[in-house]
Amino acid sequence: MKKIISTVLVVSLVLSAGMSTAFAGSKGKVPPGLAKKGLKVPPGIAKKIFNDLDNYPWAEDAIEKMNLKGLIKGYGDGIFAPRNAVTKLEAVIMALRVMGWEGETKDINELPKKYKGKDIADWAKGYITVAYEKEILDDVDMMYFNPQEPAKRHEVAKYVIRALGYEGEAEDHMDAELSFVDAAAVPVGSVGYVYMVNQMKIMQGDNEKRFNPMGTLTRAEMAVLFERVDDKVDSDIDEDELEGVIYRIDDDKITLRVNGQLKTYEVEDDIVVYDQDGRIDYDDIQKGNTAILQFEDDEVVYIEVVDEDADDDKIIKRYAGTVLDVDSTGDSSITLQNQTMKLIFEVTDDTNVYFKRVEGSFEDIEANDAATIVVDNKNRARTIYINRTTEQQTEKEIEGTITSIDLTGVYHISIDDESYTLSEDADVEIDGTNADLEDLGIGDDVIVKIIDDVVTSIEVENQTDEVEGIINDITQSTIKVKAGSEIKQYQYADVFMVYVNGQVEGFNDLEKGMDVELEVRNNLVYRIEASDNRFEIDGEIDSITHDSSGVQLTIDEGTEENRYAVSDDVEIEIDSDDDQDISDLEIDQEGTFEIVNNTIVEITIK
Repeated sequence: MKKIISTVLVVSLVLSAGMSTAFAGSKGKVPPGLAKKGLKVPPGIAKKIFNDLDNYPWAEDAIEKMNLKGLIKGYGDGIFAPRNAVTKLEAVIMALRVMGWEGETKDINELPKKYKGKDIADWAKGYITVAYEKEILDDVDMMYFNPQEPAKRHEVAKYVIRALGYEGEAEDHMDAELSFVDAAAVPVGSVGYVYMVNQMKIMQGDNEKRFNPMGTLTRAEMAVLFERVDDKVDSDIDEDELEGVIYRIDDDKITLRVNGQLKTYEVEDDIVVYDQDGRIDYDDIQKGNTAILQFEDDEVVYIEVVDEDADDDKIIKRYAGTVLDVDSTGDSSITLQNQTMKLIFEVTDDTNVYFKRVEGSFEDIEANDAATIVVDNKNRARTIYINRTTEQQTEKEIEGTITSIDLTGVYHISIDDESYTLSEDADVEIDGTNADLEDLGIGDDVIVKIIDDVVTSIEVENQTDEVEGIINDITQSTIKVKAGSEIKQYQYADVFMVYVNGQVEGFNDLEKGMDVELEVRNNLVYRIEASDNRFEIDGEIDSITHDSSGVQLTIDEGTEENRYAVSDDVEIEIDSDDDQDISDLEIDQEGTFEIVNNTIVEITIK
């Protein structure tokens, strides 16, 4: 039997993971888009995203800002629940999100072999696996991790410092004398983490100089904490952001100068705007300000006015440019020329080097290489990305068909049964459109680029068809669809998605008679979107039959006769008496028949 994946959308947010409440993602919030629904508010005055933050003015800006960036979300209906405690799993997920690693958790459904902790929901296994791979969680955590246990402050400090890559510095300060009055309460193995998180001004004591290491964090406190982390991590702008100098401001448009070019974007009346002191009105933005625009579905979600010197406080920065010099003698260093200056960075034994996403050696870097360097606040290069292959690397391109794909642990892909390691950052293009690894399917015809047996790019040339119709028949191996007067039959791909009435469901929720849309590639079904086919007819009962499958009625609809199955739970009303059953039906009775997916569910005899 084919493997069927119907991913239940259990969690659309961090800081609410593992709860039974149905969540609303960021697309469910009112701003932006309020104006599109015909509602107007005064320019620059945005409707509140959450309605339960009145008693949390110190956290409101952080909560809304992190929500608009997609890092935390609420429970729907304007509820954030700022008082709720944060669990260990939620804290780990937040650390992964703020570092930009959440994408790596997709399609991972297995835990590390060393994991012996409490049960983890299937949707959360990828987070634990990636957190272990990134060394946010260690072998001890694998033995005793309890995902639903409230996270203690000293544990959150550990997760944050490890995520930032400062565990070495934390280990060096395990004997440090902490300045908190409750320093003795900090577990011995957490002293260095608490020291570092305090030095970085991410987690500090209260007005009475207490750190409260064994205390827990609320959702409001966690939002503020990770806003500080987000502000200090990686100055590189991602694909959903744009940074530039404001050139012009209009009521419904904003123009930025970006790398010498002017770019204009529409803004809604309810746009949310921040500066370093908190929320401000759109009208308060000044020409010449440096601003970051955050986008969602090509709409400007919010605007952040930033200090030109804000990068000075970054713990981790990213620089792109051209390599001028590589010094591997003594204290190794690399010199980079970016657009404005010459930069020299220290290179250590822990610095990772990648050539075209394949791990390489620092000694292979050459002058004039195009490079991107991730640097910590001690001017040390953490990761160096070189945009070329090395002479020692072999590069080839092959054509073939995907015969297997594994996106758990170390990714693998087989082309015509030949297995290769698959880069997690591999470029994917399907029919000329950028796509993700999870969009690939067995049977796809591909052109792949392979460097040292690692697949770094995949180009899929499929003929994708959309088939609409009514489910005529469905089995474990095939689906038949009546499209007009034609019956079309397809097999399923090894992995495919099923949606019923807009919700992710399982294969067994599909029924004959449903309206359906199929996404078909190479004659294999990769996506099924079905909905109930519900309608009413007026007619006369022409025949009533009983067999092993149940009861069927043939209805004379005037111009034609059609036969329908009768639901076991059919509701029957005869002459206004709704306490009737099948035995009360007679030939030639006239009535109205409600039909769902070719099955009569309600009968009203006049």
